[in-house]
Amino acid sequence: MDMDTENLTRKYYGYLKTLPSIKIFATTFSVESLLILLRSFQLTFDYLFSFVLYSILLIIIFKNKIKIALFMMNLTAIPYLLLSLLPITPFYAFGFFMPLMAYILLGSYKEIPSIVLSGITSYVPIIFYFKYSIIFLLYILIIGLIFHFYIYTVNRKGVKILGLKSTQVAVPFITAITEKNKVPLENFLNLISVKTTLNVFMYKLDDFLFMIPQIHFGVFDNVGSSRFVYDIEKALRNNIVTVFHGPGSHELDLPSSAEVNKVIEAISKSTIERNDWNKATFYGISIERRSTFDITSLEFDKFRVSFMERPEFGIDDLPSSLWKYMLSSNNYLIDCHNSFLEREYDSHEINSLKDFIADQRGIKSTRRLMVGYSEGKLGKACDGLCDNRIRVFTFDDGVKRVSIVYIYANNSTKELNYAISNAVRQIVDKVILVTPDDHSCTGVSLGITYSPATFCEDLVNIASELIKRSTENMKEINRVEYKVVKIKGVKILGKIISIMLKALEDVGNYTSKTFWIPLITPYVLLIVILLFQSFIKF
Repeated sequence: MDMDTENLTRKYYGYLKTLPSIKIFATTFSVESLLILLRSFQLTFDYLFSFVLYSILLIIIFKNKIKIALFMMNLTAIPYLLLSLLPITPFYAFGFFMPLMAYILLGSYKEIPSIVLSGITSYVPIIFYFKYSIIFLLYILIIGLIFHFYIYTVNRKGVKILGLKSTQVAVPFITAITEKNKVPLENFLNLISVKTTLNVFMYKLDDFLFMIPQIHFGVFDNVGSSRFVYDIEKALRNNIVTVFHGPGSHELDLPSSAEVNKVIEAISKSTIERNDWNKATFYGISIERRSTFDITSLEFDKFRVSFMERPEFGIDDLPSSLWKYMLSSNNYLIDCHNSFLEREYDSHEINSLKDFIADQRGIKSTRRLMVGYSEGKLGKACDGLCDNRIRVFTFDDGVKRVSIVYIYANNSTKELNYAISNAVRQIVDKVILVTPDDHSCTGVSLGITYSPATFCEDLVNIASELIKRSTENMKEINRVEYKVVKIKGVKILGKIISIMLKALEDVGNYTSKTFWIPLITPYVLLIVILLFQSFIKF
């Protein structure tokens, strides 16, 4: 899925997090305040008192966002000073940025409270220019009404597509990112989610536990199931647990921490129960090409696990519809998520995967399975990594030796994937980079977009060393077991996420072309007022 909810949110509200530092704002504001003070000696101190009151109101409204408060003060001070040099009463400057203030407040409040708060903040300083209170009240009311009508047109587009106001969808996402408050967003997502039965395929190679849950690890940051991989590792910390990404996109996101906890509790109980694990026999490692996919499989008599790569065009979120084929044939695909998607999948590619899943290999001769494991940490940060751990598994069937390099990232660039895939090829036949489509470090601020793991020399060097170390730790697997855990009544976002993304994208396109209308209203309105006053005098 190319367009994502958090991407859309960042796209249209990103300026809030890309503001300069508080130090710069404070310095600029100090200079402006000094100029206003000096100007008040030439005019009256009402000029100073009005701006002080306006600043105090901004601090109260944006009490937890001092940077934004200073930003608004800095903006307003400029026209406030300029208007004092012209034959125009300077208090109109308090209304110049009322629409911008209302836009920002939409991230914390509903539409009407945002308009009222921005209107009060802009109007109250008029007490020092009381004789102009009626004309300025009219000025503020018209600005508020135009803003209200504009938001109405924006919301109407959302209602037509989704059945919900656009602000109802967008505001919880903005709040989660800017205020680090996930509760409103999770409540909203929980409201639109649907119940289903989730499947989790697990297999054990002696003490190594692997799982492919029918879950997508989103939405972002710590919202929904974004930290599922970390949460399950913590819950099963007495095991060496590895969670792979199966087919599916944001429609398989869990909406809240409560749903995540429900799933983890069910998995934890299931790992302890010994009577429903099925035994299996290892057949070997196969490497093949289907359509545009490179497929490396661990084959057993009762199931097959396949690592899916698409080197030419990238791989990102295979269709969730593949799950029904996987469950019916016990052949499971792991979306390696190791090359940033450049071209969407076509029907021929998906049909080739369905044929591959349905392909039953029949009885083969058994082989000895050797597994080596190693884990390390990066000494310094590499772009795109959500965690500095690197984990390596090496599988050997006596004929082929394949290493899996597991990193905590959302995806990978081709450059990194190529570098790791060609590392230490002299001691293994194939190296596969795997990420779990980690969303825990996406959406952490409005300015941060999806960032795949990029080429990093330290990462490649440490991965190479860990591959060597894993081959030195090889041990024979004596017990292979597997099971499918079915968890009923779990909420997922479902198909509505596609409709919601379409609504957000359509609304985003509309607002990107029209957002300026409320912003220029105060200036146009002031010109009308001045022309009207000139006409009366004339």
